Amino acid sequence: MRVTLIHNPAAGGAGGLSSSDLEAALTLAGFNAQHRLTESVEDLPKALEDPGDLVVVAGGDGTIRAVAGYLAGQGVPMAVVPLGTANNIAGALGVRGNPREVVEGLVQPERRRFDLVEVSGSWGRSFCLEAAGVGLFAATMSTYDPEAGKSPLRALTATLQTLASYQPCEVRVQLDGTIREGPFLLVEAMNTPAMGPRVRLAPGADPGDGWLDVVLINPEQGVGFGAYLRGLLQEKLDELPNVTVERCRTLTLEWEGCPFHLDAELRSPPDGGRERVKLELKPGALEVWVPSAVAQPA
Repeated sequence: MRVTLIHNPAAGGAGGLSSSDLEAALTLAGFNAQHRLTESVEDLPKALEDPGDLVVVAGGDGTIRAVAGYLAGQGVPMAVVPLGTANNIAGALGVRGNPREVVEGLVQPERRRFDLVEVSGSWGRSFCLEAAGVGLFAATMSTYDPEAGKSPLRALTATLQTLASYQPCEVRVQLDGTIREGPFLLVEAMNTPAMGPRVRLAPGADPGDGWLDVVLINPEQGVGFGAYLRGLLQEKLDELPNVTVERCRTLTLEWEGCPFHLDAELRSPPDGGRERVKLELKPGALEVWVPSAVAQPA
């Protein structure tokens, strides 16, 4: 079996393993493996011209998302070796542990389907694997500016600044034909249980079940930051009186002036005007191999 390994050496060692170490581990496991050098997203089209029978992505959520965009609909399966900070996609699949063990476990994999979310707006068409939405999280991302690089201190500062000044956004939400309108603190379409810095906003979300879990949070007096934090930590956020979780396959959002995010990317309405975004689930668009030896419940 021909395997293409995608691992950016600029990101450092893979849990102590270099690209050549990972390639050697795949070879020892019986695969005909070849590492394709990718120092940026722009290198992926050439690296994946002939992907072989399986693409192994060693990296974080951003790298996995970039590769998935090229493989969707091609019929070439993907496997992930989690090396990022959050690893939300790997976590949703239950893939954890030592990178070498993950690679060795691909000899006897579980083959799973992974849903993809097609997103269309004024900017055109794109997609997400984890989550997309408007509200508090997107506003915090806008203040944080992910293009400026990762910084825990800057992330904390952005969060505090956003919490201190955020005003709920008026959003018209259409879930498979059902309409919800009003001010919302947050509207998030979740394909995986967690998003961003491992925020488990929808613990029941399953990227292979053919459904989006949409989390809606209305502003309500008396529900403070402490209640939200406890709800997240205890995975009981949906028990708060102003939080609802609904499931759908097609979601349409209309709003004005607030930023929108899809995974770790930001989109803003033109000139701060009104925006209309449609999210449509593409069930089983990706085939993902999960090493059964290291897979755990998400």
